Amino acid sequence: MKVKAVIFDMDGVIIDSEPFWQQAQITALAACQVQATVAQCEALTKGKRLDEIARLWCQHFNLPTQPGQLEQAILHHVTTSITANGKPLPGVGAVLHTLQQSNYRIALATSSSHQVIDAVFDKLQLRHYFEVVSSADDEPRGKPDPAVYLSTARKLSLPAAECLVVEDSLNGFRAAQAAGMPVCMVTPACHQPEFHGAAGRYCSLAEMLATLPEPATEPA
Repeated sequence: MKVKAVIFDMDGVIIDSEPFWQQAQITALAACQVQATVAQCEALTKGKRLDEIARLWCQHFNLPTQPGQLEQAILHHVTTSITANGKPLPGVGAVLHTLQQSNYRIALATSSSHQVIDAVFDKLQLRHYFEVVSSADDEPRGKPDPAVYLSTARKLSLPAAECLVVEDSLNGFRAAQAAGMPVCMVTPACHQPEFHGAAGRYCSLAEMLATLPEPATEPA
């Protein structure tokens, strides 16, 4: 596998933000007089774009609230939580530093909006590692559609096969596969059968880092 760039998902890979997203949805929906559970958030909305999440809940609960209103409420709660309590997942700094020192190009491709990306980068001080930053907000469709990954490859001026994706969700896995990119799943659930076909399956970033090949270089 000739890898020149590593493209990271953000939520659940760079930052432990999934609990923030789940609680933001539960809180925003409670204001609409309906009760969602963590299990529902995990099953129905993980890895999806925020506008899609809001539409899903409005349909699921038959809410009179406009999806845009619910979207803004969730966005407010999640960015507030990230700013107050956001923490990088274990090994993030070491992995990014090692990849940079090894001359890998580094990019971000996330379902989150630019507001959430900014909140994460401001909190964790990681922006300087990323050559390219892509949000699925800028695409016609979010993950599992491959658009955000294909756009990232274009920005890097690299073929998809030379871009290794680091993901944690099924939607992200499907998006990267549809883009023709090798995928490393980094999640405690990495050995679930739906991730069969991943280039690697790891419980942590540190475990993944130990297996990365040397970056591909152009012939002299």
